[in-house]
Amino acid sequence: MNTSYERPYRPVDLNTPLTKAFPFMSMAENLMEEAEFASSGRASLTLARGDELTLVLIVMKAETTLAEHPAPASAVVIMLSGEIIFTTSGDKITLAEGDGVTFTGDVLHSVHASEDSAFLVVIGGKVSD
Repeated sequence: MNTSYERPYRPVDLNTPLTKAFPFMSMAENLMEEAEFASSGRASLTLARGDELTLVLIVMKAETTLAEHPAPASAVVIMLSGEIIFTTSGDKITLAEGDGVTFTGDVLHSVHASEDSAFLVVIGGKVSD
């Protein structure tokens, strides 16, 4: 197994002065090797958390869907690899590597992975586990 992080993983505290680099693709590969990904088709890791921002890395296996849900605050999805379909009541947006979408917390949305995918979710405000 790749060693880009170890469990239990402690998110970086963004309320203290620091600089932290993340090997996103290595971390995504690690997540895809975990038992949770094998059993549910998805896995996530909260990378950083502060009063103003939460950063989450999510991986999804092809043909896996995250059911409709709201975000806890305004958010941005940034694709690292693969392809997902981001669906709201008014939009169906296909996102591939390098694409992104932004939305407010009141927007119910679902995510379907067309292929094995990795993406970042940047959420405004603190999110509890």
